[in-house]
Amino acid sequence: MRNGDAIAEDDLILCCALCCANLSILSGCECLGCSGKAGICCFNLECCFKPGAPCLTPLCCLGIKCENDGHSLLNAQCHALMLVFSCAVPCNEEVPVAVSIAGLTLYPKCGFCIKQRALKTPMVR
Repeated sequence: MRNGDAIAEDDLILCCALCCANLSILSGCECLGCSGKAGICCFNLECCFKPGAPCLTPLCCLGIKCENDGHSLLNAQCHALMLVFSCAVPCNEEVPVAVSIAGLTLYPKCGFCIKQRALKTPMVR
């Protein structure tokens, strides 16, 4: 977990993706438990049932917060054991644009079982 985020998106291995939605595999010890988050504009709901996870406000495993990343109008992420589903409209740093089928990534780079960090391009602000 980095920066209070339940999922280290850079380490996700892309399985299937179409534009701004993807299904990835989370490897290592971080795959234990489940977590989720959903947001509309700046309003975000989060839940986290993972060992060692930070407490969320107002409840220990459920949280509500207002944050503006300046990029996505809608975003969601759901994690259960090894699988992570993510989507964002428009795409953002946590959910880059990609096309991938059964582990074979076709866009923006070609390769098999590519980690999400390899797909990222610096965002212009």
